[in-house]
Amino acid sequence: MKAVMLSEPGRIEVIEAPDERDPGLGEVRLRIEACSVCGSDLEGLHGQHPKMTFPRVMGHEVASVVDAVGAGVSNLTVGDRVAGTGHRACGSCAVCRSHRFAECANPGGPGFTAHGAYAEYMTVIAQDLVPIPESLTDDEAAVAQPVCIANHAVSGRARVEVGETVLIQGCGPIGLSAMMLAKLKGARVISTDTVDYRLQRATELGADLAINTSKEDVFSPIRDLTGGAGADKVIECVGGDQDDTLREAVEAVRSSGLVVVVGSFAANRATIPIIDFKFSEKSIIGSQGMPEGYPPVFDLMADGTLDVKPLITHRVPLDQAPRALDLMDRKAEEVMKVVLQPQT
Repeated sequence: MKAVMLSEPGRIEVIEAPDERDPGLGEVRLRIEACSVCGSDLEGLHGQHPKMTFPRVMGHEVASVVDAVGAGVSNLTVGDRVAGTGHRACGSCAVCRSHRFAECANPGGPGFTAHGAYAEYMTVIAQDLVPIPESLTDDEAAVAQPVCIANHAVSGRARVEVGETVLIQGCGPIGLSAMMLAKLKGARVISTDTVDYRLQRATELGADLAINTSKEDVFSPIRDLTGGAGADKVIECVGGDQDDTLREAVEAVRSSGLVVVVGSFAANRATIPIIDFKFSEKSIIGSQGMPEGYPPVFDLMADGTLDVKPLITHRVPLDQAPRALDLMDRKAEEVMKVVLQPQT
């Protein structure tokens, strides 16, 4: 089958990989229909993601069709449309050697510690796969994964409420999703970024204020909007190889306010204004993953409350994955989200 292999940081190529094996106990084989390119994939490309191992077929924002079903799987049948990657059985532990793959002692995370969805097929443990609503396209279902990340930050960690002022740092897909979800909660939202076209997209999608932090003072507009108090909450959706956003977040949030960190940072450290943080009794918490899962986001998407289609700017076949990563890396062609379509 065709796949895209990141053999080491900076070295990515389209390859002919061995066909995916038939699913074993508790597994299904998926035919990948859509896989969107994530900022984490860019970090992997540059060797900056803390959890990615090499060589690696990346890809974890995925919509698929069940192609084959292993023994013991009762909730899925061939032809079902599903979102998610599940986990990959390691194939070498004692239970895997007994072909009880669903009980694998060391399951891998597709796209990070196991091969993922930059491929035509993928065999995974079936447990965590979620049916896709009929009204959603495969592209929308693939992009729902970063929206679920944003939903956990907004609903589960920040617990955004009506009338609050929320600063969302970053206007990538997760940041824009967080902005739209916070607006649905009834908050007033300020979006920041360093790229003008992304700030324009934030404004088009409902941000009350959009600030280019590379050109404008971020603090005065926030103080003006909040009567000098600062934002009630800040959600950091940038991460990467920089050390500015958490400092800005702590300074921008009000006394006793909350900073929620969603971005994945290249280094295991960050600088904050510690005196302000301590004396103003501000809080910083992390937000990881999507424990609420797909259902709450799929519900919003299926009934038309949340439209993720504006996040998708490019659709390309699988063999253009290197170009897709380059577009996102350079932020060229006003790219937001690129969806790979392996079956094209």
